[in-house]
Amino acid sequence: MSKAEKKELVQTAASAGEQFIKKHYNAEFILKDYEIIDPSVQSTVYLYGYVKGHEKDEITVVYSYHTHEVRTVIGPDWFIDSEIKIK
Repeated sequence: MSKAEKKELVQTAASAGEQFIKKHYNAEFILKDYEIIDPSVQSTVYLYGYVKGHEKDEITVVYSYHTHEVRTVIGPDWFIDSEIKIK
């Protein structure tokens, strides 16, 4: 994967992650770092960051670049438990 492809992938994943956090947790996700897993292993981007106002609590957004969707969010219990149930 070229640098340009990686950059585009991270931008797409970050945008999806930010929208997911806003919709499901009514919070603003701030990206600090990321990890792209090779597609031969798992087509996943791990987005590491925090939500605005809680800079010390790490939030991880797991994004599948095969299905183009957020698979899960990992973080402290108080944050995960605050999820807005979408009907």
